[in-house]
Amino acid sequence: MNFDLETLTIRKPLWVALSDLFLDTELQEHDLAFIAKRMKESGYSLEEVHDILMVEVLPVCIANLYSVAGEWAGFNENWVVKTIISARRPNRFRQWMNRRSFWMIKNEWEEVVKRYHHL
Repeated sequence: MNFDLETLTIRKPLWVALSDLFLDTELQEHDLAFIAKRMKESGYSLEEVHDILMVEVLPVCIANLYSVAGEWAGFNENWVVKTIISARRPNRFRQWMNRRSFWMIKNEWEEVVKRYHHL
């Protein structure tokens, strides 16, 4: 995917925060609040953040939730950014698969959205 410097500056902290939704651990209140804060700070609407989650972050991080011994301490920030930048836009089948996989983070996403609305 191609991103200009301004977009990258805004997206990087958002990508890293959203990647926490895919950790193999139960997110705590401070984790959920941190993600919501990064979403708000990005300046994107909730719908735009959801699109970024589904098109940019989920495709590169979802495999962690399918792993027997997934990452639980946090993804390497450089890995998240480089992987998203180098990823190709998902085709129709991959988009369908991504939407089907969303259930794995749905509850956490809903909790983050609640906190987002209270900021």
